[in-house]
Amino acid sequence: MIRKAVVFAGSIVFAMLIANGIANGQMVSNSAIQNDPAKESLCSKRAGVKQTVSFVIDQGYVNRTRAAHPETTFIAEDGIIPELIECRVSEKTGVFELDALSSEVNSYWHLVRPEPFVPGNGTAEWQLQADNACFKAAREKVNRQDFDHSFGYSTDVNVITLDVAPWYRPGVTVAGTKAARYDVAVVGKLFYKASGADLTGYRATCLLSPALEVKAVQASEESADRELKMETHFEVPFKK
Repeated sequence: MIRKAVVFAGSIVFAMLIANGIANGQMVSNSAIQNDPAKESLCSKRAGVKQTVSFVIDQGYVNRTRAAHPETTFIAEDGIIPELIECRVSEKTGVFELDALSSEVNSYWHLVRPEPFVPGNGTAEWQLQADNACFKAAREKVNRQDFDHSFGYSTDVNVITLDVAPWYRPGVTVAGTKAARYDVAVVGKLFYKASGADLTGYRATCLLSPALEVKAVQASEESADRELKMETHFEVPFKK
């Protein structure tokens, strides 16, 4: 969710001062920070949040904030830009309402993330395993004999985050399925022997879970003419 500027300058300065006081604090689940359930519900309603999500936050940040404003309630909302929302009684209005917003670029909180792929997202092994999972599922979907090879580029394997927007941001449809944050999108090509001199190509598109399990796959035949004229990359490709 992208909001207009609704945070008062005093709240921004306050949040910055609190954040600057954090150094190597303990990160805890939102379930451990003892929000008042009634105030949490009221915060969601008054901030216009339809669905809150789990997050982790620096306990020191919580303690410092509540030392100044004991009623502060923390909730988070996912969207194109995940946001931490802080509700408390506004000094200006006297109303318990949204008083501060912060994005994940701040080090004191972030959404709950899936277990990291080992040895890590973005590595050659991760890319290879993602491609293999996608191409295996795509071959089963095509269900054709005389497979020759598959083909992909490193830029064609992407984790669903804001960093690869607008192509693969949370909520977009990949292979006919709505993509969640941290899912993995894969695009590649399958080639099959044909009666003539050229191979028959299929474009494979997959949506994988963070654990590289196939959530959705689609494969469609492409002409060699379209492939040569429309697909241009500037990296060293690899074959499988």
